Amino acid sequence: MTERMAKEQLRAMLGSFTAGTVLHLLAEVIRADADESDDPVAGERGRAVESALLVVGLGIDAAHPR
Repeated sequence: MTERMAKEQLRAMLGSFTAGTVLHLLAEVIRADADESDDPVAGERGRAVESALLVVGLGIDAAHPR
């Protein structure tokens, strides 16, 4: 997949979801990967990224509601 194709898919997703929701979905994917990791450091980093994406998603939706 090219970057252009990825951006087109994201634009299509934004037809159904808010930008914050897209970040929340990404956070869930990263959290699942972190939970499956055998490396405790990678797991902790994944959970930190999840938390950051959730907070940023809430902020984006507050600042740019649909």
